[in-house]
Amino acid sequence: MGFSEEDLVNYFSKGKYYVPKEAMKKLNQLLFKELGEYCQVCEEDRMICVLSPMCPKRILLKVRIQSGASKDDLPKFCYSQAVNNIKRYMKKLTTLYQPVDELVYNKDFIDIMFPKLYDKFVTYFNNDIDRIHYLIENSKVPAERFDITSLDNQIFRKIINQNKLIREGTFIYYISGNLLLIWYEDAIFISNFSEYSNLTICNAKNDVIDNLKIIELVFKIYCAQYGIISSSILDSKNQIYLEMKIPMMSISQDLFDEKSSNIPDIIQFMQEYFSKIHISQDSDNIMKFSVIYQNVEHFLKRNKLKHLTYKSIHSMIKKIDGLKNKKKKEYI
Repeated sequence: MGFSEEDLVNYFSKGKYYVPKEAMKKLNQLLFKELGEYCQVCEEDRMICVLSPMCPKRILLKVRIQSGASKDDLPKFCYSQAVNNIKRYMKKLTTLYQPVDELVYNKDFIDIMFPKLYDKFVTYFNNDIDRIHYLIENSKVPAERFDITSLDNQIFRKIINQNKLIREGTFIYYISGNLLLIWYEDAIFISNFSEYSNLTICNAKNDVIDNLKIIELVFKIYCAQYGIISSSILDSKNQIYLEMKIPMMSISQDLFDEKSSNIPDIIQFMQEYFSKIHISQDSDNIMKFSVIYQNVEHFLKRNKLKHLTYKSIHSMIKKIDGLKNKKKKEYI
């Protein structure tokens, strides 16, 4: 059996062996050269680049961006097709593929969601948020501001139930520090306007979330979507406490039967990510699920825990929502 690509991947990914510095340097040179030639061949045939890009779902664009490439360093035509694909996705038009965990530069995303407002976003984002809200409210953009401190999340119900007063394409936005979070039909988009980043992640699902503040925002907005009371505490730069509450009266009593697997399934799921899990019922007849997540690599490895992703947070909240009586779901 000959030496294969899989053998090489396993060599690097498992980390069992020390890779000589000179070998790594040479491999990097070869990879960089091959990547440039690969993308050039694809871009030279516009038909291939538009309809059947040589890298699935243009994933090598993300590799370039995460490696530190600027917009000028990207294959320009290929990148324009990726942005156009996101634009079509947001407009519910036919797309070549569904963008998932796709990275684009803030300007290109803001131009899609908030046309003609990018320059003003850059001017006011980090020093006058009220001005940003004013600009959005007085534009024709179908955006609804989310109040993360409010228990009244009826805007989600109206959008999900397609209330007649809600405009087509309405999305929810929330600004926290240098982060802009957008919720649109179950999908999450996050733009980072910090001095170290100028990127938006589109339809975030499988990427690991390193920033605890982003974990908190995603948790809060998905809880609001499902009408679950939430609270959170950022204990430190590496630890966050998350709590979800639902009234006992809204939970199907069948789930408390010893034969029911719903609650054990929730606990088993939580045990994959969280170092501490607590389930209780308070004096107001509210069922509480509280967890603690520690974003420390060696701690997660030692305790055989997984990194949180956008999808895992969403899945946890959906499982909690699944406890509600389907005949009379109550949203708070």
